[in-house]
Amino acid sequence: MKLRKYATSSPRKCLEEQNHELIMRHALDPDHSPLSPSQQEQYKRVVQAAKLFDDYPDERHVINLMKEKYPVSLTQIRKDIALAKELFKTQHTFDWDLWHIWELKDQLDLIKRCRDKEDFKNWNAAKKHLRDILGSKPEAVEDPRRMEKNVFYIQVNNGTNQQLNIPLDTIRSLSADDRRIILENMSEPLDEADADQIFDS
Repeated sequence: MKLRKYATSSPRKCLEEQNHELIMRHALDPDHSPLSPSQQEQYKRVVQAAKLFDDYPDERHVINLMKEKYPVSLTQIRKDIALAKELFKTQHTFDWDLWHIWELKDQLDLIKRCRDKEDFKNWNAAKKHLRDILGSKPEAVEDPRRMEKNVFYIQVNNGTNQQLNIPLDTIRSLSADDRRIILENMSEPLDEADADQIFDS
């Protein structure tokens, strides 16, 4: 019986330069790891850094904890942390908005393909799944004092070049006839002298 011989890693290479398959074999079976002892230690540090980021989003805190636990240089710790961020998307580095936009676009493309093929069964299922992705519209909480904070005025110009600022709440409280009178005064026709004055200004 012939045993298959696996290639082992070069001891001089750092972990990020290693083949993905070798790293995966180490993760699955660390007792028979193809990685060198120094690479195995770096793998432990990278995984540890990723776990720490789930509990401590502040990178300085993670650096201090790693310095206490591992007797390596600060430069090496920073390299391990950068590799951990690249390999393990933690809850602090996961871009939820980007993922959500991608999922929505993918679902819309699926709906369009099903409609073009007239596959109405999958078309309806895809639309239902799109509703699940979108979720329900968040309810807007109406501020009961919103109108008290802002006073809106309607500016009315009467025929004597005087401007009158009427609060919006006052206009709301007027009767329909009073509002009609205000609108008529606002839309009073111009004579030629007023028109010339407007064009000259």
